[in-house]
This record gives sequence, structure tokens and C-alpha cells, in this order.
Amino acid sequence: MRTSFETPSYDALLVEQAAVQAEKFQGRTLTQYSQLIFPTQHLPKPRGSAVVDFVEPIIGKVDQVTLGGLLEGLSEVKNRQPIHWVDMGGGRALPMRQLGAKPNIKSKIAMTNVDLFNYNLNGLEPDELEYLESIAPGMTQPFTEPASIKDDVETVSLEIKADLITAVEVIQYLNNPIGALANWYNQLADNGIAFIATQHEWPDWVRFKQTNPDNDVSPIKLLLEELTRTSVNYAITNEADWPSGLRPVVEPDSFRIMALQKKPGTFMRVNMQAQEVWTNDYGYKVVTYCASAEASQIIIEETAASDNSLSGATINSL
Repeated sequence: MRTSFETPSYDALLVEQAAVQAEKFQGRTLTQYSQLIFPTQHLPKPRGSAVVDFVEPIIGKVDQVTLGGLLEGLSEVKNRQPIHWVDMGGGRALPMRQLGAKPNIKSKIAMTNVDLFNYNLNGLEPDELEYLESIAPGMTQPFTEPASIKDDVETVSLEIKADLITAVEVIQYLNNPIGALANWYNQLADNGIAFIATQHEWPDWVRFKQTNPDNDVSPIKLLLEELTRTSVNYAITNEADWPSGLRPVVEPDSFRIMALQKKPGTFMRVNMQAQEVWTNDYGYKVVTYCASAEASQIIIEETAASDNSLSGATINSL
């Protein structure tokens, strides 16, 4: 349904998202998160990708890249000090519970789930709980539950900045995905990294209201251009490398996975507003933005550097 967009109140957002999330799959495990972020890495013969290359400076060349391995690598980079992993729209937070079931993991990783709702394990059937226990014994116990922030992922402000942000599928359900991307960048500690991953190509659903059919400028294309202009490390991919070893060409409006790293002492600002929001046949939001005629649409600018950083973890430009 097409609507003239007005930013919903928090209470209105709760009502809308309660219906949306009732239809969403809330059961992704740590392995499934890894598969969405690092495609084919779970297979006997994993293939590379731009996102795999992106994390190599942190974890080195390994046979299999996983989210759990990356978290361990980030901990090493931070001289084994606890790192902060934040999952945006994490639902039941099963990946965090999986890790939380490992001995001594909470001395290495502080975990926070940001979601409008804290589902916990409420409503799961006994056989579902039994299955989770078979994956990681203890993960259904209270001690594995991460910290919870009940807030809008588009605008949440973290008291402790994140060393790692994951956003799996959630970008497709937001009223202001560009604003959310900017906010997630700003919630990272210096040199922190973020992964935005979905099962479907999502950038094509983020558009400008066009009056010129030959104009191919899009909000995501402008974002990528600004990341490049300001030397912010990022990678995008739609799939793993082909079996031949060749890397498929990725267009700015046709990728599923994005990784980016917070450039120390920078802040991302957005000068555009969502003008129209409607829901497509997949149940995902299609957002049309109204561009500002008086300013750059997306700006990454310098600000005061943070003391909360992953020093030494800079990823080389890709």
C-alpha cells in the first residue's frame, strides 16, 4: 500500500511492527547469520567474496570465515579486552545466546540486542527449545541472554559504542533505511565494523522520486560515492566468487551484503527525507526519498575522535 510518509510516533511504530514481526522468521542461529554475511563459507569448498577479503586483516587467511571467528579476531585486536557486539533487530537473539553458552565468552564479548520487542524465548515449543539445546547446550538458560535495548533501530543511541554491528534482514522493514545506515555508522566505535545482510537485493527498493527517467542516481549510489570520497573502508557483494575464481561485478543497486568500517573521528549526516513508503509483494518497505536541493545528500565529516576504539584494527582499502 502506498502512503504519503509521515514519521510514525513510537507507539504507532510499535503497533505497525508488532504485525510485521509476527510474520518474520525469528529463529536464525549463529551459523545462519554467518551464511548470510559470508556466503558459501559453510560449504566444504568455500569461495571468497569482497566481504571475506574485507575481514582478512582482522582474522588473517583462514579456511572458513565465520561470525564467531570474526568476533574472536576482534577480541585479539583489542588486546583481549571485551568487545561490544550489537545486533540491530535481533529478535530472539539466538546467535548471541549461542555464543553466550560458551564458557568464559562473556569475558571477551559484551552482547546487546536492539529491538522494539524483547521476545526472549517466549512462545517456543518444547521441541524447539530441545533443538536449540542440541545446537549449543545451555543456550536456553537465562545466563546466555544478552543485554536488551527496546528501541527503534533507526534512531537508537548507544551508551557504549559498538565494535561490531550486525543487521540481518532488518534493513528491508525500515521506514528510513538511509537514516538507519547513517545511525549505525555513528554508533560504531572508531574502526568498528558493521554488516548489513539480507536474503534479497535491497538497494533497488531505496529510491529518489524521479522526474527524469534517464537519471540513475539513487540514495545508495550516493552513499557509496561518499564512502569512496572520504576513504571509508567498505565492501559490497551479492554472492560469493564464482567457482572459477572470478568475482562477479556488483552494481550499486543490486547487492545483498554490505560491510563498512568506521573511520576514526568521523560522523555521517543525511540531508534527505523519506517522501513515500509502501510495502511490496515480499512484505518489504520500498522507500522513496525527496532529495535536498540545497545540500549534499549524504556527508561524512570529521568530529571529535572517540577514546572507545579498536586501535590498530584498520582494514586496508578494498
